[in-house]
Amino acid sequence: MKPRRHKDSTNLDLFIDFPATKTHLADLLGVARSTLCAWENIAFWRIESFRNAYPKTHDGSLDRESPLSPYQAWVLSRVGRLMAQLRRSERVKGYILKNQQDFNRYRYQQAFQQVNRINKGA
Repeated sequence: MKPRRHKDSTNLDLFIDFPATKTHLADLLGVARSTLCAWENIAFWRIESFRNAYPKTHDGSLDRESPLSPYQAWVLSRVGRLMAQLRRSERVKGYILKNQQDFNRYRYQQAFQQVNRINKGA
């Protein structure tokens, strides 16, 4: 894995308000697109709500080439933080499997609302 362009880029959760391409998201997180794709693969196979956030194609399969939703971007920022802390994908995969609640939509919505309350108070 290449070194991050911005070593602190995943220290905080990422909240965006628009769908983002993997290239754009990689740039926001300060990593190579290939690194973001590796994180996306980890999340796709272990987090059902992340997987279900992809739109479906006309044949019913998931469109993994579509831009990522704000929820998916948030999940990937959390996966990136775990990768920085735990250093190995096997450890990250194990953490995700044991702590599914840290990556669900409800947790995302709670965090997003909290950020909005802080922003309104500022």
